[in-house]
Amino acid sequence: MTPRSAPRSDRTRQRAVTARLEATTERLDALEGRQRQLERTVAAVAREAGLSVGSPCTRCDRSHTLVKSGLVYCPECGYRRTL
Repeated sequence: MTPRSAPRSDRTRQRAVTARLEATTERLDALEGRQRQLERTVAAVAREAGLSVGSPCTRCDRSHTLVKSGLVYCPECGYRRTL
């Protein structure tokens, strides 16, 4: 069945799905932009505080680790180790 010969309800449903997909894509694009902005801001704040932002915590995976003076620590779970 081609789109032109599809029943009206199918075409309406297809338009609704397309509109939802476009809206979701716009939201995702906005969220990705906001995430990049926050990542840059966190990195700048860390630099100002004399810290570096490390990798995600391997113990809890709920936060990135912070690095300062040879110590890596997770601000979420408190895990610490020396470099």
